[in-house]
Amino acid sequence: MPRSPFDDLAIGCAVVFGGSGGLGAEIARKFASVGSNVVFSYRRRAEQAEIVREEISALGVTGLCRRVELSDLDSIDDILFGAERECGSIHTLVFATGPSIRMVPIAELPPAEWASAVAADVMGLFNVCHKAIPFLRRSKGSIVALSTAGTKRYPTLDVMSAGPKAAVEMLIKGVAREEGRNGIRANAVGVGQIEAGLSLELMADPRFRRLAERVVSSTPLRRYGTAEEVANVVLFLASSLAAFVSGEVICVDGGGHI
Repeated sequence: MPRSPFDDLAIGCAVVFGGSGGLGAEIARKFASVGSNVVFSYRRRAEQAEIVREEISALGVTGLCRRVELSDLDSIDDILFGAERECGSIHTLVFATGPSIRMVPIAELPPAEWASAVAADVMGLFNVCHKAIPFLRRSKGSIVALSTAGTKRYPTLDVMSAGPKAAVEMLIKGVAREEGRNGIRANAVGVGQIEAGLSLELMADPRFRRLAERVVSSTPLRRYGTAEEVANVVLFLASSLAAFVSGEVICVDGGGHI
């Protein structure tokens, strides 16, 4: 039989930070669907996390979840060491977390609110990379971080997303440059208007809904994306199909960044 580009993902596991959210859960399920064990983190949604874990396990692979605070380096250690202990190695680390944010003009954005978003996105990814790199050196694995297409074409009032995610992308490029010699690849996915996760939560805000509708109407493909379409690109970047891809940001936004 021809070798599948996903065969390597059946060895060890993917660790998904933020696996109980709309995008993170779909990414976790996508890895499981190709035979990868999955260990994922959650912060508040314990019941939702258990549902996702059961869905993963039902696909015939190991599915584990752990509560993690990204500001707590010990809890990051716990999930990484636990994943390696239970599954042998970590082939992919996915950073799919994101804070709840508002669409606010910069002039009206409270500094404490801005600092909280930066801490969650930028410090969160830094802490995860800092702790995970030794594991990925051993496995010659990869990192995929979710970003936003807003770093390519700034959406009005979106600084709380686009600003920190720009730093996320630079961290990913830094890891790609520094750790390529150790066999580690690092990439990001720039997410556009998706009918899942934070976008759905923000739809409750009429101002955001109007902005989202304008963005979609100016997007070449003229529609919202799906969580599965994001997960497909994450899986591609983790697989041998992308073996020579590193330091890249692929937008999944229907061409909206053009």
